[in-house]
Amino acid sequence: KLRVKQAGVSIQKIVPGLQTMGICLDHYFSIVHPEVPFTISSIQKFINSQFVFQTRREMMPESWKQRPMLELRGQMIWMESLQCMLYLCSPLLRTLHELEERQMHIADIAPHDVTRDLILLNQQRLAEMELSNQLERKKEELRILSKHLEEEKKKTEALLYAMLPQHVANQLKEGKQVEAGEFKECTILFSDVVTFTNICAQCEPIQIVLMLNSMYLQFDRLTTVHDVYKVETIGDAYMVVGGVPVPVPTHAERVANFALGMIIAAKGVQNPVSGNPIQIRVGIHTGPVLAGVVGEKMPRYCLFGDTVNIASRMESHGVPSKIHLSSSAYQCLKYKNFEMIERGEIEVKGKGKMHTYFLIRNKTAAENEIMGRP
Repeated sequence: KLRVKQAGVSIQKIVPGLQTMGICLDHYFSIVHPEVPFTISSIQKFINSQFVFQTRREMMPESWKQRPMLELRGQMIWMESLQCMLYLCSPLLRTLHELEERQMHIADIAPHDVTRDLILLNQQRLAEMELSNQLERKKEELRILSKHLEEEKKKTEALLYAMLPQHVANQLKEGKQVEAGEFKECTILFSDVVTFTNICAQCEPIQIVLMLNSMYLQFDRLTTVHDVYKVETIGDAYMVVGGVPVPVPTHAERVANFALGMIIAAKGVQNPVSGNPIQIRVGIHTGPVLAGVVGEKMPRYCLFGDTVNIASRMESHGVPSKIHLSSSAYQCLKYKNFEMIERGEIEVKGKGKMHTYFLIRNKTAAENEIMGRP
């Protein structure tokens, strides 16, 4: 009849109803494993199996309503002389969390029971898994941070390379001293806006900034198209060089094509005073220069030598919307498919009389090619 003859002290604490005299075991427990009827005869047939019991929720105290039901796991032993079945069992628990859910303590488990070891081993395994997960999360966070850092590094490098030649910038990043270099031959270009002083006097500052920005954005794009190096801008003056910092034999052709592109680009920039396209003067000269990095705060890659002065004079003695060439620049372009006309001999401030020329067009390149358009 499954009457409970005797119950251990620990199980009585956990399932208080077992203290009641004459109660039946199936009132408080159901068999989870093996799936057999709850009778002595059925149990005897599976006597060698491990039996798992689970407490019935309806028989548990009110405080147990929100708590998971307790499961017991153990062995059945038939005692023939007493006609009784002995169930040697212990709580079926795997983790400390399950122990806490049932408001039990590790001391409630018999010292000789492997459940203690199982719980502690599982707890250790869970701790290791959590540590492993934390490491994975940190690894992912580091990967994302590394990716962001790489993106920021690229932005910083792009900004640095826009200010200094790449190999010079790399040397400065490595803390090396950048040696000044002598270039036997290069081509320098200067340009400025005609009547810029008058425009400034009649315009708002923002209009001047917008005009110059519109013009310089196009010029900057052309430096990439023709692979020339932009040295600096001062006000309306724009300076580029071919053959520096990387010497190339085609320095004069590159600068000449860039100058032709400047004249075309300037036609698309509006004079804020008159509303007409702005006019620029361009001067080009070929010769030797010294080049090096000057300064520690905002270091600049500067060019020095008489070639710079003569190129500047070519621009200041030039004609609006014309490209003014010195004789040395003319000699470099003479056999390179460029159309040029002679200006003649002019008086150049500080240099005396000089024979100069005007660059008209590139005979073999169309406007789209000069401007780097598809």
